[in-house]
Amino acid sequence: MKNIFIRLFVLVVSTANGQAPDTVQKKKTAPFNKSWVYGGQFQVAWNGIYGENLPGTYFYKPGAAFAGMVEYYPLPYIGLGTGLGYAARGPGKKNADVDNSVGNADSSYREHYYFRNIDLPVYLSLRSPALLGNRLRFSSRLGAGWSRNYKSMYVFHSVEDGFHDYQNLSSEFYKRDWYTLASVGFDYNSGEQTLFQVQFYWQRGHNNIFNRVEKYGNAVGHNQNYGISFSVFY
Repeated sequence: MKNIFIRLFVLVVSTANGQAPDTVQKKKTAPFNKSWVYGGQFQVAWNGIYGENLPGTYFYKPGAAFAGMVEYYPLPYIGLGTGLGYAARGPGKKNADVDNSVGNADSSYREHYYFRNIDLPVYLSLRSPALLGNRLRFSSRLGAGWSRNYKSMYVFHSVEDGFHDYQNLSSEFYKRDWYTLASVGFDYNSGEQTLFQVQFYWQRGHNNIFNRVEKYGNAVGHNQNYGISFSVFY
């Protein structure tokens, strides 16, 4: 009986030792240490315009954007990234409320512009050494991007009856733009597979958005937006 227990013990130990290397081989590399990472990003933004001789008074209004992204890190703390995404830009136009009554066309904050864009950014990504037991680090981006505006819409919001005035003004606004971008925030390492990222970001376009001289004259305006981005990388 004693010999049987000894043989069983030797068999269990031998089996455990034989499986150990396989376990190590199957262990996945944490995103903090990967050279290549990929994922998706969602942005919550305030969109507006800035410039000279603007044809009116404009205000920033909320918008959203999302993108697929990939990054490569040849060095531990410096990498390159790119992506492809969709962004809803465009300001609101503020009018003087002279009449001071509901239902008139001069009421403020009812005119909105919506620019539908496809974005292609290229950027430098910087990240700090890991903190808090390889769980947290600071990160930032600096770069530029190309944007294609495939549709420009104007909406006058009718709060009285819900019949909003929609107009396609694609011929009056820009078709292409290029922009600079910057962001800063932190990464959270959730384990062996997933990295969550939150950053404050800013973008500014450089082409004039107004494309109809007979209507807007010599007005010069540029897209500008800022907000918070939420990303997941694998």
